[in-house]
Amino acid sequence: MVEVGGQAVAWELVQIREIVSARNVTRLPGAPSWVLGLLNLRGSVLTVVDLAQRLGLTRTEDGGSVVVVESEGRVMGVRVDLVYAVAASADAAVEPVEAARAADGLVAGMVRLVEGPALLMDVDALCKSVLVTI
Repeated sequence: MVEVGGQAVAWELVQIREIVSARNVTRLPGAPSWVLGLLNLRGSVLTVVDLAQRLGLTRTEDGGSVVVVESEGRVMGVRVDLVYAVAASADAAVEPVEAARAADGLVAGMVRLVEGPALLMDVDALCKSVLVTI
């Protein structure tokens, strides 16, 4: 689980490649403000987005981390404020939420875990929205 803009967010673990500390990125001219830019990660160039801005939330931390996610063979980085748990969700049911519509379909639902409730991100939708945008 991670936190962005004060909101707990979760992904399916199989979609997360790794987590690295936030680094400077090269800005892309003309890209939306939530697309932070490009990051060279051990020779691979990743597009990095600010998830708080993408969801319309305010970033709460200056440092943060970049969660490297993969969807359908595409890899990108997602800047988050805080990474705080790896949670088992085998028994967690995904509940539909109104926020899914407000977040342009990027939220698959809400999961209730031992650590508390969290928005479940749709990594496929997030990757597609970024690749179409830039």
